[in-house]
Amino acid sequence: MDRSYTREELDKMRETQEESALDRIKRKSREEPLVPAGVAVTCFALVAATVGVRKGNKAYANSMFKLRVAAQGFTVVAMLGGSLYYSYKESQTKASHK
Repeated sequence: MDRSYTREELDKMRETQEESALDRIKRKSREEPLVPAGVAVTCFALVAATVGVRKGNKAYANSMFKLRVAAQGFTVVAMLGGSLYYSYKESQTKASHK
């Protein structure tokens, strides 16, 4: 099964092979900006819940644990949405090249 690649696909492959880990994180953050935001809120809620537990404030800790679960759900939905969007965009690009 021999697959031929378009010029754009080859250029993108070269870029991804040459980029550093930090450059990849920056690129992915630009492509899907909601995912890093969800991760940040999840981390905040986890740290805040830990502080609440240590101080003995159970109500605050519980609300932060609930926020963490909601933020994790948001992050997963953002990842799935971004994945579906980019796969749809890629299929549209391939269809227009044919």
